[in-house]
Parts: sequence; C-alpha cells; structure tokens
Amino acid sequence: MPDLAYQIERLQVRRGNDSLLDCQQLYIPAHRVTAVIAAHTPEHSLLLQALAGAHGRQQGSLFGQPLPAGCHDARIAGLAPAATNPRQRLFDYVLQGRLPTSRWLQRPSALDRDTATLALRLVALEAQAGQRLDSLSPSEQQLARIARSLAQPAPVLLLDQWTAHLSVHQQLLLMQRLARLAPTGRTIVCPLPEHSPAASHAQWLVLLAGGRLLGQGSPAQLQPAANGHQPRHSAPFASQRDRQHPAASWPSRLAA
Repeated sequence: MPDLAYQIERLQVRRGNDSLLDCQQLYIPAHRVTAVIAAHTPEHSLLLQALAGAHGRQQGSLFGQPLPAGCHDARIAGLAPAATNPRQRLFDYVLQGRLPTSRWLQRPSALDRDTATLALRLVALEAQAGQRLDSLSPSEQQLARIARSLAQPAPVLLLDQWTAHLSVHQQLLLMQRLARLAPTGRTIVCPLPEHSPAASHAQWLVLLAGGRLLGQGSPAQLQPAANGHQPRHSAPFASQRDRQHPAASWPSRLAA
C-alpha cells in the first residue's frame, strides 16, 4: 500500500439541517492523480473545498497530520486566480505562482524560472511564454491558470473547475501529463464530468452520488460502476510500475 495523502474517516458538509456531502473512509493516495466524478458539479466543488479546509475541521489526516480547517495551509494549492492585468506576460503571470506575495519584489531564482518554464511546457504553452495574457484564447487563459497552479510549491493541488473552456482533446492531453507529473511528488485532485474519457488517465477515482461516496479505486476496479453495477470500495494499492520507478523530485524534466 502506498503512502496516503488524505486518509479521511468522515467528511461532512452541512447547510443548516441539510447534509450536502457525507463521505466515510475516503482515501486519496499521495503522488497520484485522483479524479472526482459526480453527476452534479456542486458535489465536486464541495469535496475539494472540504479537503482544503473551507468547511471546518474534518475527521482524518493529510500526510499524517491534522486536516486544515478554515485557514491557508502551505501543503495545499488550488486553481490559480484569473489574471487581473491583461497586459501581463504569460511567463510573468505563471512565475507569480512560484513566488509568495512577500517575494514579488525580489528577483526570482533560477529554480523559480525553471519551474515556471516546466509548468508552461506541461500545459503546451511554452511557445506563448512571451505573449500578453489578453492575446490568449479562453482555453489558453485557462491553461495559464493551471500552469500557475503547477508552479506553486505545494505538494497537494486541488484543481476545481479546471476543465472550463478546455476541449475534450485538451483535457485528455493534460490528464496524461499530470499522470506523469504526479510521481515526482505532486498529489493532484481534479473533478471530471460523468463519462469523461480523461478519467482513463487518472490513477485513482472517487465516485460521488447523492452527496455520498459511491466508490473509490483504480479505473479498472471501478469499471463495474460504469456498467450499472455496484462498485467496490478499495484501499489504495501500489502498482508494479510504482515499485520499479520510484518518485523523483519536482521540478524534473518532463517530456513534451
């Protein structure tokens, strides 16, 4: 069994007396891409918000430590905010993800710049690095937000609403590349719509229905759920590939 990022005994989101989300025994493996699939988009967002601590303390742990609750946690990064300066260069916008606010006036290090370049390469925007943000298409602007998220040093990325403006082909390509990135030290959790072909590139799936955890496991293990059968709950497992290829450190060289 590999290391777990999130090991949650119970996660609840309530509005007054109404239960919006109630998941028990939820596991999210470290250094993998986990896709959250639900029929209703709010369930995606509620789960990722709860994982980030936005809905109070939950019962469980993150990397063996208490879960965050209502405050910024350096272990976690979300989808980067949309740009506010349309004249800003793409590279500079992504580079700001690498630098905390307190360092924006400092000169970025070579590692900072290399990390921003690798993030742009991963989302296939390296050639546009010198362009202004207002010259990018809506899909390219969304990919820029993802690149800035990837440039952040946090080990956990919660990419809520990351598919906005992206074609199915772009989603597939990005999921493939995120799956190659994850073993270098990033735990990535991202929602996907039902029946998305990009789910085949996730290494772990979490299925939600009616505000409850329907199933979790590898895509192969949860295939019966796609055929209308009761899914099996599974604990995380280590694949043969993981044992043969131990994780490296981020940033590392990524194949284009």
